Amino acid sequence: MKKIFLAIVIIFLMGFSQVFAVSTHISYTKNFKSVNKTAKIVVIDVNNQNIRPNIGRAYDKIAAAQSLKDMANKKKTDNNKVIGAINGTYFSAYDGTNLPYGTIIENGKVVHIGNYGSVIGFTSDNKIIIDNLNIKIDGYINDKKSYYAWGINHPREEKDAIVIYTEEYKDAISSIGGKAVIVENGTVKYIAENKDNLWVSQNGFIIVFNQDVSYLVSRFKVGDKVSYDFKFESKNIDQNIESNINWKDVKLALGAGPSLIINGNITADGALEGFWESKINTNRAQRSFIGYTFDNKLVMGTVSNANLKEMAQICKELNLKGAMCMDGGASSGLYYEGKYITSPGRNINNAIIFTEEIIK
Repeated sequence: MKKIFLAIVIIFLMGFSQVFAVSTHISYTKNFKSVNKTAKIVVIDVNNQNIRPNIGRAYDKIAAAQSLKDMANKKKTDNNKVIGAINGTYFSAYDGTNLPYGTIIENGKVVHIGNYGSVIGFTSDNKIIIDNLNIKIDGYINDKKSYYAWGINHPREEKDAIVIYTEEYKDAISSIGGKAVIVENGTVKYIAENKDNLWVSQNGFIIVFNQDVSYLVSRFKVGDKVSYDFKFESKNIDQNIESNINWKDVKLALGAGPSLIINGNITADGALEGFWESKINTNRAQRSFIGYTFDNKLVMGTVSNANLKEMAQICKELNLKGAMCMDGGASSGLYYEGKYITSPGRNINNAIIFTEEIIK
């Protein structure tokens, strides 16, 4: 009887191990005695090409806020299922504008630039990179470099600011006090001065020159061919080494920070990455993190009442090659298999969402 029972147990365990072995994702809770913290963790094997990372933007806008659950479920289709999601970058949650602060790259297109903290990026075949990233914008008129811009889809009040707005920015744009160049299908359609209620057309963009730099608009004429491109500067990962992930190949990215681990080494220095608030750099708070292993598995999770150094230690013990903080506090949220593992305390601006194709 004991032998029969033992045989049944072995068969069960073999079946369980086989199921676990082929699973593309798991969720678990782990206590880290070194820092006396418990983390809620999701691991997703993005080496499986049926799994895709997605950027969730609240109501598909730049400046809005929505629940993490609703953003995630919007990515569900007849051909895929939502595995999980984690809250994204910092945003202006208290002034009503709901503008993001971090870098956002979606479908290979830069739709917002942060130039602080750290950024996680994914290539078309799901290879992952985390580093401090700076993005510069060069503008061209009739194929000649002729202007520059401070950023993308983020209104600036500085009198010398130049901002490009793309079709992803689905709100009214103002050039009050300055001038705007309205571009459609790659050519200048018209130039507006001191105008409000401007809107980006499909396949178009608008360049707003604030007061002190509005004289630069004299370089543009109706009918000119206008474009812009980006230069990516990675601080720690040499872009000239062929085996390294190159930012120009990244199709999806989200920036927050501070970084916790880069290239296997603990970083966790908020001041060095442009953060000045103690609630980010030193205080304990609810935290979210995302990272990847040396064999390119995605790891994301949340930890209660932790500081930056404790988060870095947790990620080190998880043997992560790269890791970074996402927005924390009330924004911190983790969603898995249709349920909250950690419930955010407010609506958020953006998220990273993982879907898996349904094999029929």
